[in-house]
Amino acid sequence: MDYENIYIHIPFCKRKCAYCGFYSEADPSPARIEAFLDKLEGKLAVLGQSTPVNTLFLGGGTPSLLSPQQLQRLQTMVEKYLPLAAGAEVSIECNPENFGPERLEVIRPFANRISIGVQAFSDSFLTALGRASSRKQIEQALHLAKEFNFNNLSIDLIYGIPGQTRKSWLANLELAVKSDIKHISCYSLTVEEGSELDNRIENFTPVENDETAEMWLQTGDFLSKKGFSRYEVSNYSCPGAECRHNVNIWHGQTYLGLGPAASSFDGANRWTEPASLNDWLADKEPERDIIEPEYRLIEIFIIGLRTVEGWTRDYWEKIPLQQTMNVEWQTMVQKALKVKKLYPDLLEVTPGSIHLTQQGLLFWNTIAEAWLE
Repeated sequence: MDYENIYIHIPFCKRKCAYCGFYSEADPSPARIEAFLDKLEGKLAVLGQSTPVNTLFLGGGTPSLLSPQQLQRLQTMVEKYLPLAAGAEVSIECNPENFGPERLEVIRPFANRISIGVQAFSDSFLTALGRASSRKQIEQALHLAKEFNFNNLSIDLIYGIPGQTRKSWLANLELAVKSDIKHISCYSLTVEEGSELDNRIENFTPVENDETAEMWLQTGDFLSKKGFSRYEVSNYSCPGAECRHNVNIWHGQTYLGLGPAASSFDGANRWTEPASLNDWLADKEPERDIIEPEYRLIEIFIIGLRTVEGWTRDYWEKIPLQQTMNVEWQTMVQKALKVKKLYPDLLEVTPGSIHLTQQGLLFWNTIAEAWLE
């Protein structure tokens, strides 16, 4: 079948960050990367995608760890086997420590959106997070992106780092908006299972939940004054700079994930590739998540509530699974009204839309649980 959105997971990093729970291999050999590219090209060659793709996202890991020659090979195979729609969004994740002009010369003609993993503008916090980059490298990367005329530039930041205060977090946001970016993702530090932080949790004191909640509120207030709107729980953008790839997925579009640990969705079922490069190279079977269509539709709806816009009748009727299930919009409105009675301050319901309030976004888990009852 054809997919509306494609994700390619590049499973390599210079080194593993202390907080990261995503699958990647640190400091890979050139032969290891070439083996991955060989297998990826084989999978693309037999994909048979005929409908133009709306979005392509190259994530990781660290795609910018690839050499300019390897990036060129990746670009060539994508252009050969994946038809892109006119105006398609092509995103690539990069890290400051391997964000040089040689790589940008390859990336510039291909990608129209870059996401730079900044995480913090403080060397001490970068060290605490186990990042390989420094503030100087971050500033150089952001300056270089402007030199290469990347207009759609996104960065990631993490808050709730031990020792971080609301004042120091605001200082990070101030530096971010002065960097001529269009999009920012702000994530609360979480201890992912299997990460380095998880392994040394006894010596690690996370910031209290009440404090991170205040930072989240502070983030929205500060960025709104700088021309950024929150459009999802953790994501903010200037007008028109929302990550279309993520918005499409949050609202139930189909997507194909290529690479180890990458997930896919065909409109009804999800599956995830093995979280091991060796197993992926050996074509081990993915883990499949097959549930009844009515439960899948509810899952899609709940995920869509993480966005500020939430759901409209138009979004609802465009879900591929909804087109076969044909659950009337009014049914969802009636369910939303029942949940609103339980949590009147968390949910807004009109005949044409269902969305969470700002407080509701902060307590999205509460609404998700109520919707499933």
